[in-house]
Amino acid sequence: MTDEEALERYGQVPLYFSHYYNFVFVYKSAVLEDGERVFLHLGGSMEQVSAMVVDAEVPMTLEEDGDDEYAYVKDADKQTLWTQGDPPD
Repeated sequence: MTDEEALERYGQVPLYFSHYYNFVFVYKSAVLEDGERVFLHLGGSMEQVSAMVVDAEVPMTLEEDGDDEYAYVKDADKQTLWTQGDPPD
């Protein structure tokens, strides 16, 4: 799946704050109709996360701009269908 195809299909899917671990804010979608799920990781360092504002009640989307974001989609069998960016260290 190309980036363009993924953003067309998943770009507006609401992603809700899930958890924070090791300077990374993790957002994920609800399980979609076909069992797929969208994930977004933001941050990666103390400098990046210290300037971020997170509201657990307000969803994000893949179409929103983020610095050094890592996003991916997994299917119902937890196989990765698409990735964008580099995973945080």
